[in-house]
Amino acid sequence: MSEKQVTELMEKMEALQSLRRAPSQFQILFHLLGTGRTLTAKEISTEIELTPKAVERAIAKLLEKGLVQRSIFRDGSYTCDSREVLLGLMMVALNLKDKLDKPG
Repeated sequence: MSEKQVTELMEKMEALQSLRRAPSQFQILFHLLGTGRTLTAKEISTEIELTPKAVERAIAKLLEKGLVQRSIFRDGSYTCDSREVLLGLMMVALNLKDKLDKPG
């Protein structure tokens, strides 16, 4: 993994940690991760019982943060790469372990 890829992944993990202050974004991201499906904003709205406008705003923010992607296979739908999220979380855990293992 290149230095640039590691940096981008760590930035995404920082964005992921910031979702605690954005409940709609958090709910949408984890719904996409949990279902593993590619969903439209309308489908997401129906499944998690948020208004379509709230879902559209939250998805726009998640796209800006690089946490969800537009699907190339289905127009108007979104997906989340669970492998990337898992890899990022593993890196965060390793960094935390390194910090905890340092004497001082």
